[in-house]
Amino acid sequence: MSTPANRQSASRGVHRLNKGFLIAAAIIVAVILYGSLYPFTFYKPEGGVGPLKHLLQSWAETPGRGDFIANIFFYLPLGFFGSHAVAGSSRTLRRILLVTLVGGLLSTAMELAQYYIAERVSAADDVYANLIGTVLGAIVGNFAPGDFLWLAFREIAADRVPCLLLGLWLAYRLYPYVPAIDLHKYWDALKPVVFHPRPTGDDLFRYTAIWLTVGSLIEATGGRRRGGLLFPLFIAAVLAAKVIIIGKTLSAAEIDGAAIALAVWLLLAISVSARIRAAATALLFSAYVFAERLEPFQFSAYGRAFGWIPFHSFLYGSVEVNITSFLEKAFLYGALIWLLDKSGLRSGVSTILVAILLFATSWAEIYLPGRSAEITDALMALLIGVIIAAIKTPTEGSCKGTP
Repeated sequence: MSTPANRQSASRGVHRLNKGFLIAAAIIVAVILYGSLYPFTFYKPEGGVGPLKHLLQSWAETPGRGDFIANIFFYLPLGFFGSHAVAGSSRTLRRILLVTLVGGLLSTAMELAQYYIAERVSAADDVYANLIGTVLGAIVGNFAPGDFLWLAFREIAADRVPCLLLGLWLAYRLYPYVPAIDLHKYWDALKPVVFHPRPTGDDLFRYTAIWLTVGSLIEATGGRRRGGLLFPLFIAAVLAAKVIIIGKTLSAAEIDGAAIALAVWLLLAISVSARIRAAATALLFSAYVFAERLEPFQFSAYGRAFGWIPFHSFLYGSVEVNITSFLEKAFLYGALIWLLDKSGLRSGVSTILVAILLFATSWAEIYLPGRSAEITDALMALLIGVIIAAIKTPTEGSCKGTP
């Protein structure tokens, strides 16, 4: 029978659960579920021995070095954030054992489920690697300054509009978000850089404009001084992710564009004010959006009918293509509205200008073969402008760490 003191102590332990890191750990679990069950094509193997027996029979198989290391890193964030999520609710050893148990159960469940997924292999060595990753993450998390990390994360996430735009950009750039554990895939992703090291001018301009805009968003979330560290780290993380994610490749244009954008961003950061930087970036980015919508600028003599039904093109074609296209457009139009806002215009004026630009280019698209000329993009800009105005925090009126 528990005493009032014991109940009070248990209450304190539950109260000290870090809800922020608990949410982060839940997100990591969702990522693991997605990555483990992709491509979600389930079937029942004919003549199989069953998932549990198949998993047990593989206990002594020798894993590939690359696969084993990749699986360790796959579960390491779970141990790290899980350790912080339960910090203060138990002793260190018990906390590490609890997080490791959760990681082991999750890994075993995923391996059993992969028995029924086409193109996936269920193996006990994956469980071993995942357990190691969870333990290492829990140990590192136990000694890392959780309060400092969480406060820094909260400070960055406080600027909701830049964070939302960065999330949209990552969502369409890194789809389908599933890492590959295959050295041949990594080499295939790097082949375009090795065999085609000279990018075209159009591609270089495109990536420079995008990366410079991304740098402005990172500066808005972390401040100018912190952005000098976060921006190159963000570039390295995204380029590395494209190497390991299924279906993604790197190009010399993206690498060179990122390097140019970083150099320009650093130069502007030390020479001009935040408003002038935003205005210059907005000008470059609007030129990119304009060119992206009208290239290759080969207009026909006769135009097609203009579509006045919103989102008509999204109702047809591939669902995956439509989703990534929607994410890309939401980022492009939202980022352009945000940049114009940061350059000194009012949010309403920025939204209307972007909507006018998109309506004009959509109307011009009736003379471009293969384009869907309709009202959707201009309407999207108006809706995005309303959303930005609704979620913008008072601190987003000026960049952090700027004069």
